[in-house]
Amino acid sequence: MPLPGEPLLKLRFLARYIGFWFLYFALLRVVFLAYHATEFAQLGAGVITGLLVRGARMDISAASYLAVIPTLLLAFAPLVPARALTTVFRAYSYLAIAIAALLATTDVELFSKWGARVDSSLLPYLRTPSEAAASAESSPIALLVLLLLALIAIGIFSYKRIVDAHRAEAPGGRLTRTAPPLLLTGVLLLVPIRGGLQWTPLNPSSSYFSHSDFANQAGLNVAWNFLHSLTIGDYRTSNPYAQAIGEPDARRVVDSLLHTTDSTTRHLLRVKQPNVIIIIWESGTAKVVQRLGGLPNITPHFDSLTHSGVLFDAMYASGNRSEKGLAAILSGWPAQANAPILSSPARAARLPGLASDLAHDGYHTAFYYGGELEFADFESYLVGHGFDRIVGENDFDRKDWSSKWGAHDHVVLARLLADARTFQRPFFATLFTLSSHEPYDVPMQPVIEGTSEQSKFLNAHIYTDRSLGAFIAQASREQWWDSTLVVLIADHGHPLPKLPPPAGESASQLYHIPMLWLGGALAVRDTVVTVVGSQVDVAPTLLAQLGLAHAQYKWGKNLLAADVQPFAFFSYLDGFGWVDARGRLVYGYNTRQIMQQTPGADEGAVRAGEAYQRLTYQDFLGP
Repeated sequence: MPLPGEPLLKLRFLARYIGFWFLYFALLRVVFLAYHATEFAQLGAGVITGLLVRGARMDISAASYLAVIPTLLLAFAPLVPARALTTVFRAYSYLAIAIAALLATTDVELFSKWGARVDSSLLPYLRTPSEAAASAESSPIALLVLLLLALIAIGIFSYKRIVDAHRAEAPGGRLTRTAPPLLLTGVLLLVPIRGGLQWTPLNPSSSYFSHSDFANQAGLNVAWNFLHSLTIGDYRTSNPYAQAIGEPDARRVVDSLLHTTDSTTRHLLRVKQPNVIIIIWESGTAKVVQRLGGLPNITPHFDSLTHSGVLFDAMYASGNRSEKGLAAILSGWPAQANAPILSSPARAARLPGLASDLAHDGYHTAFYYGGELEFADFESYLVGHGFDRIVGENDFDRKDWSSKWGAHDHVVLARLLADARTFQRPFFATLFTLSSHEPYDVPMQPVIEGTSEQSKFLNAHIYTDRSLGAFIAQASREQWWDSTLVVLIADHGHPLPKLPPPAGESASQLYHIPMLWLGGALAVRDTVVTVVGSQVDVAPTLLAQLGLAHAQYKWGKNLLAADVQPFAFFSYLDGFGWVDARGRLVYGYNTRQIMQQTPGADEGAVRAGEAYQRLTYQDFLGP
């Protein structure tokens, strides 16, 4: 007869297994810190505590991942001979120990060379073993081999003492009695695997909290980071768009499109070094803005404000996700459909950034977001680009949170308004709204009747529009307003609301977004700029207005230069869109043909889009 406490014994054994892996990953982190003792010695006690706490969270996630298969084995143990089960446990665990040790050993040395933790971008180098071996010649091979063997030996020895010695505590038993609680445990492992019950699952950004890049990266679990990068395809080093057009031809096309002369710039500002506030409007599609051909009465405050500032009425999002919009607006980086750059902190760190550039010009910098800063790897990007102040959901009272995302827009805007009074000037602040993100939970009585997704979406935008209108009204009474420029722009468009598109351009309608410049620093009012542009043009256009260099934003252009070539590029999963003064088209890579087209758009637009896609993806891959 099975023992009454048999399921409990198996659960206790499983806890030992998870505990073993947690301790082993902690050891690997200690080895990493010891190997880079010079950098570690420069960290303060608070920073060390922070990296250890965040690292522990990631270690628990990695340990829980590794426990999934043993959990299933224990659940169905009655069907497997005890000796065979023990052998399978050992083989699985020893292999995992060897892989983790190999990754950790490789990581400690490559971090010295790459300045980034090992991820799957390492794999393509293994296709050329002679070159890989040559690259490793300068490394202390003997020391690393000894380290690898030591880590494997310690891992196996510890496994035998902590786990294997207690294998008898998890007998086979009766399937009907042991399988249900073990299978339930397997489901519950999803909680530590995703890092908790918060809305956003654990991601590399979860370890980013400090201005010390070393501390942020030291918090990563190397095995977890490697497997995560595999899931996002970060290992790709071949350009899937290289066959469409040769590099020399692509360079000629793109160079002719991006060349502008700053001396011909139309100047909109009356202040030489104004404060700058960029407000990024979550899902702020042009389809909700009446002045841009959208629905009436959804954004009346925005529509009214267009007469007080400069409206850019032909702006397009670079991609379809928040992280892509953030990189496009603040770093001038064109979205890559299959390669979100913020998911690779090491690559994102190479990007230029408005925060760092303006900081060099004496600006105090700040970022405000009412939600989780780890969402879409925001935090690693923000910390890496040196924002002086970063405000997230934990800086707001929970009574001001929505049910899912975090603090409501009006609360975050009010916080920025209050903090701006204390900012060192000039200041550069970025605020990312969130209330118009699904599930559209806003603190307002619905204006649009109904419970459909579209009704909720429109009500959320009505709320955000009201919040923005109130913010601008209050800000205009502040002392700093007369020397401030406010840039309001969406992070991306949205499929909602569903509107009948003009013939042949439903995709371009999806990516059409508003951009409005406001503030006392403007020298002009009630003005419309009709030049076709993209989010990647925001940084060079703004810096040109401030009289600052912007050549580092090499994929964007100064929209206010007299000789600017008007165009916008956007990417989606299987193709790209191109908009210029002649028309709009969408091109599909799978079909190798134009999918949507308006009169005036032709094969020249396809060639331009292919050239831009080829070169920007090559830039993503790096040198």
